[in-house]
Amino acid sequence: MAQFRFAFLLELAIDAREDAARLMQASQALWLSAQGKLDQIDQYRVEYRARLLNNGQGGMGISQWRDFQLFLAKLDDVALSQQQEINRLLAVYESQRDVWLECEKKVKAFEALKKRHLSAEMQKELRNEQRMNDEFNTRPRAR
Repeated sequence: MAQFRFAFLLELAIDAREDAARLMQASQALWLSAQGKLDQIDQYRVEYRARLLNNGQGGMGISQWRDFQLFLAKLDDVALSQQQEINRLLAVYESQRDVWLECEKKVKAFEALKKRHLSAEMQKELRNEQRMNDEFNTRPRAR
């Protein structure tokens, strides 16, 4: 049976796909981690606004109210920058996913070629076997 001549390229494509999968997984983990941080910041903003309302109902000074407002503005800025980081990490993840999909296409193409090669080799083997049987059956037999 003839060897599949693209075996080395198939191995390279599989290695590239595995590397791309690792990079995609790492970028997804970073993206999800950043999303978790934003969720924490949002939760803290909600809690801090609730504290402002509770303290405001009991009465507070202007400087204390101003401090609350400044801190809430800082939290809003942090949330905005975290959202920008999430968007950046999402773009990185999508880029890595596209690279992985391209590698996956290459692997599938080489696997299809390998399958075709094996099928052709089996057909050759069956034809050779049939020819040998035909030759054996057409030989004169000694009695």
